[in-house]
Amino acid sequence: MYTIVIDYDPSQADKAVVMEGLISFNEGVTGEPRDKEFSIFLRNGPDKIFGGLQAFFDTESVYIETFWVDEKLRHQGWGTKLLHAAEQEAIKNGCIFSLVDTWDFQAEEFYLKNGYEPIGEIKNYWRHHSRIFLRKRLKD
Repeated sequence: MYTIVIDYDPSQADKAVVMEGLISFNEGVTGEPRDKEFSIFLRNGPDKIFGGLQAFFDTESVYIETFWVDEKLRHQGWGTKLLHAAEQEAIKNGCIFSLVDTWDFQAEEFYLKNGYEPIGEIKNYWRHHSRIFLRKRLKD
């Protein structure tokens, strides 16, 4: 017998089952291998993280999923250095494009200054805010 269960504190293992199911399905349909995950961190010593990003790349593009820099270190070039490190890692792995999405109150200007072009927008996506999708060609 199946039941629907709402869980406000799911375990990592339970979440991994759902993610693995989706990834396996996608692999079966597209014939492409799963995306490779990587992280880049801005550290000051072995323990403290002051920024970083999590990204995935496949055979054509890198997707920057999460990107954050500590507020005290913003506007000092660290974000650009982190972004460029991710782009270089993607190029080393054969990627042609970098993809990212951001909210209208977050980092659209930052990405535009770093060569990204808007490719889509969903207006009023969440609490009257728009979600903006951007892309940058990394190599020809």
